[in-house]
Amino acid sequence: MIAHLVAFTFKPEVTDEQISGLTAALTALGAELPSVKAYLAGPNLHLRPQGADYGVLAVVEDQAGLDAYLDSPQHKQAFTDYLGPMTQSRSAVQIPFSADVFAALTG
Repeated sequence: MIAHLVAFTFKPEVTDEQISGLTAALTALGAELPSVKAYLAGPNLHLRPQGADYGVLAVVEDQAGLDAYLDSPQHKQAFTDYLGPMTQSRSAVQIPFSADVFAALTG
C-alpha cells in the first residue's frame, strides 16, 4: 500500500470559503474513486507553530492506484478550481506501508 501525503501553503488572500469549497471537492473525490482506500483532507489545526495550511492523505493499493487518483478528472478539476489558484507552495511524499498497518489504523 502507498500513503500519498501532501501539504499545501496557501496564498495570503485565500478565503475560508475557498478552503471549504476545496475540502468539499476533495472529500467527494476521495469517496468517488475506487482506487482510494482511505482519504483525509482538511485545514491544519495549527496546534503547533508554523506548518502548512492544509493537508491531504490518500491511501491507495499500489502505483496504478496512485496514478488513477492523480490522473482522474476529479483530481484535475480540484486543481483547476481550487489548488492551482490557492497554492503558494506544495510538498508531497509517498510512503509505502503494509496491509497490516492499514488494518491497524482503520481497525
